[in-house]
Amino acid sequence: MTIDLNRDQKIKLKRLFEQKNYSKFESFVEKLGSLDDLPKFLLMGYAGSKVLNPNSKKDDYLKSTIIFEKIYSKDKSNLEAFYNLILSSIKAEVASYVLPHLNDKYRLKEKDLKVVEGLARVHFFLGNLDLSVKFFKELISLNPSSTIDGGRLTYLACMNYPSGITQKDYFIEVSKLGETFNKYSKFKEYQKKDFKNDKIKIGFLSGDFRQHSVNFFLKDVISKINKDEFHLVALSNLEINRHHEEITGFYKKNFDEWFDIIDTKDEELITLVRSLNLDILIDLNGFTYGNRVNILAARSAKVQIGWCGYNNSLGIDNMDYIIADKNLIKKNEQSLYKEKIIYLPNIWNAMAKPENLPKVNELPYQTSKIFSFGSFNSFKKISNDTVKVWSRILNNSNSQLYLKNSQGYNKEVYENLKSKFKKNGVDLNKIIFLKKSDINIFLKDYNKIDIALDTFPYTGVTTSFQSYLMGVPVLSLSGYNFNSRCGESINRNLGMDEFIATDYEDYYNKSIFFQNKDKLSQLRLSLREKVLNSTLFDTDNFTNDLSILFKDVLNK
Repeated sequence: MTIDLNRDQKIKLKRLFEQKNYSKFESFVEKLGSLDDLPKFLLMGYAGSKVLNPNSKKDDYLKSTIIFEKIYSKDKSNLEAFYNLILSSIKAEVASYVLPHLNDKYRLKEKDLKVVEGLARVHFFLGNLDLSVKFFKELISLNPSSTIDGGRLTYLACMNYPSGITQKDYFIEVSKLGETFNKYSKFKEYQKKDFKNDKIKIGFLSGDFRQHSVNFFLKDVISKINKDEFHLVALSNLEINRHHEEITGFYKKNFDEWFDIIDTKDEELITLVRSLNLDILIDLNGFTYGNRVNILAARSAKVQIGWCGYNNSLGIDNMDYIIADKNLIKKNEQSLYKEKIIYLPNIWNAMAKPENLPKVNELPYQTSKIFSFGSFNSFKKISNDTVKVWSRILNNSNSQLYLKNSQGYNKEVYENLKSKFKKNGVDLNKIIFLKKSDINIFLKDYNKIDIALDTFPYTGVTTSFQSYLMGVPVLSLSGYNFNSRCGESINRNLGMDEFIATDYEDYYNKSIFFQNKDKLSQLRLSLREKVLNSTLFDTDNFTNDLSILFKDVLNK
């Protein structure tokens, strides 16, 4: 029985929705009776409110997804329901409700921007980065004037993941961002000012001043840098209500100035940052979530540098430098990066030493007849070629593989990865899927692993540092650009060159060769001390090197 609304109820609901008072709108609707009895227009409004409501959580997005899917399944001509289904599914981080409909619609309307973008983003969520790149490329082709809007930045970030995309391929595409920005920019050109600060004034731009991978490498730099020489400014694009955590409090105490910029529009933010008279602006996001690329592209500081959060070129004219080390970008490759390359003497990142490290246990293989490999990287980094090589290892040795998604557990993501291994003939009993845990348990889980297998071409960074902390060597593949050589740089800085494979065949052969319990057991017991005394965790010298680099850049 459909609920009938009187005139006053309709007026009140309309007013609440137009005023964006979504929580009260939803509460009012729920008091009218069962959702199944609502007229379709109001049910659509209710589901839409869940999508738009800033207080909504995943369960709310899922609820709206289910509603839109039911409405669209009954009436395939209802494009409003379909487009909202795409949006709500992405926010709910579910694919099963929308992917079949997207595939059907794509067969009929290949040039529908919302359909193509929906496919690109759903496959990105699932970890099918080859397909995500394919659809984002189509999207950009259909909408060539897009800068941040239209998925261009996510497309460029996605290009780091699949095999077969060279740095030249990436550079060609990323350069188009700079060209597009120059052509369509509405922001006023940066006017150089003659100013002299008492201290070197450095801004750090990030959406990740929280429990995030960047924090492991940034924390000691911020606390240890000489505050008599440097004045530090935080430009935090972190969501204030949702993500401010204990570590955020640490950063607020250790920065000289703090600006929450999440709600500041680009033009206002550019004006603000320019008014700060920064000597250097450090970008810690690149194209990752929480970025503010527009203010970098328009130039907001005297010198702009990319470091730590995104290990590739941004392709825009006003990014001056990218910080690397000699293992990451070869001299003859510098032309494939828009930024000038500045090299730190040892490693490009150093991690703060964690407190209360768990004990390193004996080699698991000592007490088990099965050799244990593992990878705790994001499942997005497990490319199709990575699956093929790992499958070959599992199919040709008495081994098992521990996997844990560093981005957390999602049933659809895990099932999607299982299906890829199954297609490669792997007995799924050989793969143990672990769920994400707090940092202490996360580190303890490395005690289950004999050797960590690095992903490629997008290698691990934080997980590789953590693996070595727990005495577990990381088998990494030699790469072709900054992003794909991070594992190589980590191993070279540790003197672990034997754990760098030259190609897929060498990677496979080394995985078999290193299943030597005597050699590994001896290495495991001494590895933590070696690692803690290496450049990987020497944040005192690293901060000093970084400080010298900042001064040199300004002197130039």
